[in-house]
Amino acid sequence: MNISLCKAMVKENNFCVLSTCKDQRTNSSLMLYMTDEDAQKLYMVTLKGSTKYASIVENPEVSLLIDTREKITEKQPQVKALTVYGHASIIRDRDWSLEIIEKLVQKHPSLRALTEMDDSCIVQVDITNFLYLDGVSDARYVSLLEDR
Repeated sequence: MNISLCKAMVKENNFCVLSTCKDQRTNSSLMLYMTDEDAQKLYMVTLKGSTKYASIVENPEVSLLIDTREKITEKQPQVKALTVYGHASIIRDRDWSLEIIEKLVQKHPSLRALTEMDDSCIVQVDITNFLYLDGVSDARYVSLLEDR
């Protein structure tokens, strides 16, 4: 499996479903995101009072689902899905956080109101692995750690 295919899928999409776990209870959230240049990190915005924030603080292991269902055509009728595994953290450095917020809002203007709230913060996910599915039966697991 070519890791560049996984990275391209991450870079070409805007939405993901972020899954977290706290006290053995899972939670999933639809999120807008952006990546760094190498598609090794994902950035999202959340509120400090949210379930996902509390979950990430307690258990930083997360997964994200990215898929191609919006791009289904007659030429490409099968959905491709990518599960992204990683380690999440809250960016505490104010300058770095403001830089990411500026880039996020530039890419996703609808996030402006959320980023302007007093308790907004940036979640960074350091990607460790991918599970790539092409249709329902062709699954391939790839470690990003081997690529570093």
